Amino acid sequence: MTRPTPLIGLSLLLAGLTAAVAGCAPAAKPTGGIQASGKATLDGTPLEMGLVVLEPEAGGETASGQIDRTGSFTVYDVKPGRYRVAVQTAMFAGMQAQAKKAAATAGEGRPVAVRGLDGTFRAVPAKFEKPATSGIVVDVQADRPIEVTLQGK
Repeated sequence: MTRPTPLIGLSLLLAGLTAAVAGCAPAAKPTGGIQASGKATLDGTPLEMGLVVLEPEAGGETASGQIDRTGSFTVYDVKPGRYRVAVQTAMFAGMQAQAKKAAATAGEGRPVAVRGLDGTFRAVPAKFEKPATSGIVVDVQADRPIEVTLQGK
């Protein structure tokens, strides 16, 4: 009786897992939307971390874009129209703590990024974390920048 070598068994296992995962993963389907970009500021200063969330006033799927260290963000495949806006920063507080811990471990002057984030965390007031309570509405149109201006007071 011949026993399969471990290499053949491993190859068969990997092939099976690859086929199973590929068969289960839904393909991304573009909705025919546009790419919308803009800038998010808090008290006149660009936010360096966060997520801009756009919720259609007429209902439908929300869209979001991550804020970079210049305050800029891009939302992909969003349909033109009016959207309620949220700026979510609370989830980034833990990541900033991880970055500080990693920086202390790495040593002074060594660059450290956690999960691709680079910037200074600043929390926005809680009302801006949800589209329903932010009070901000924007009209998203092709080639028109979105300005999200928050006041912390």
